[in-house]
Amino acid sequence: MVTDTMGKVCIVGVGYVGEHLLGAFAGVHPTIGFDISDRRIKELSTKYGELEHVTLTTDEALLDQAQHYLISVPTLIKADHSVDFSHLKSALSTVFRHAKPGNTIVIESSVSVGTTRQLFSSVQHLFNCGMSPERVDPGRTFPAACDIPKIISGLSPKALTVITKLYSSVFNHVVPVSTPEVAEMTKLFENCYRMINIAYVNEISDSCRKLGIDPNEMIDAAATKPYGFQAFRPGLGVGGHCIPVNPSYLFQTCPDLPILEESTKLMRDRPLKLARELHAHCSSSTLASTDLQPRVLVVGVGFKPGQSVISHSPGIDFATQLNELGCDRLAFYDPLVSQAQLSWMEKLETVDFTPEELAADFDVIAICSRQRGVDFKVLDQLPSEMVWSYD
Repeated sequence: MVTDTMGKVCIVGVGYVGEHLLGAFAGVHPTIGFDISDRRIKELSTKYGELEHVTLTTDEALLDQAQHYLISVPTLIKADHSVDFSHLKSALSTVFRHAKPGNTIVIESSVSVGTTRQLFSSVQHLFNCGMSPERVDPGRTFPAACDIPKIISGLSPKALTVITKLYSSVFNHVVPVSTPEVAEMTKLFENCYRMINIAYVNEISDSCRKLGIDPNEMIDAAATKPYGFQAFRPGLGVGGHCIPVNPSYLFQTCPDLPILEESTKLMRDRPLKLARELHAHCSSSTLASTDLQPRVLVVGVGFKPGQSVISHSPGIDFATQLNELGCDRLAFYDPLVSQAQLSWMEKLETVDFTPEELAADFDVIAICSRQRGVDFKVLDQLPSEMVWSYD
């Protein structure tokens, strides 16, 4: 039931993560979704536009109507792997122009430790400021977003009390922590933990294959241990908006983390390394007696199964490396990713995804992810040496 007893909530930045916040808070409070992208607002209007208590806008003036502001804008990584806070600083400047004393401002974007306190240093006496790191997992339907424990923090006891009340109205389990620094570090620790473990399981899986062991069978066996073990699966790499970039946020204030540093390097290099191995294998075997370059079909270029987002996609890194090495034909097959998203590489259409067409037109099929909508039984009908699976 939607009620305005606590005032109106404004989600600043309704992109990948912000839309999830919009959906959660709009179920309880009158909500504004603000974004600088006209295209994004038009996209969301088809889904939320008929809800009377939801306002979608690019008009900054409407921010005057809100009492609570949740900031969910990208924090990007520069070419040198340092963090670009320009979007976050711009969003906060916009909010500061419209927020009134006593209003709530919470950063949901991933940031380096200490960023929240630094960015609010000159205004924390005016507003109830805090940090609540997002825990959005695209494609996940269970548990529901409102059932995922929500970390919250405030820059003062009063701010924490106000933020706790606001978030408790939407989430079934809020977890207050003592400072924004704890909240910031929690998010980075969670995702860097995954980075390190995935890097390790990839190394072990590569060793298993050399020994003739099925790595997934081994992992399944290990997972029967009821304590001290969590299963991670091997793959081509890690993608999306969080895991690949969160180490850079952590290195900003914690530069002496050699295990994480090495794991991050291994994961960045893995798609390129495997692409070089595949290209070399084709050149030394299938095409050894010719002057031809391999013809490769890359299956699954969304950053993970069920997703059309290609941000930091290991499948695209893999394909890019193959393109640089040289291929007589390089194409991708992914029902969820459009040709417009990946204009430099040919998209194979579903009508051509048949055993006969694939066997005639390609030397090797590289499965980069088990994308939804792909009929993998088609590939079972091809010679096993033609199909390389990295999932």
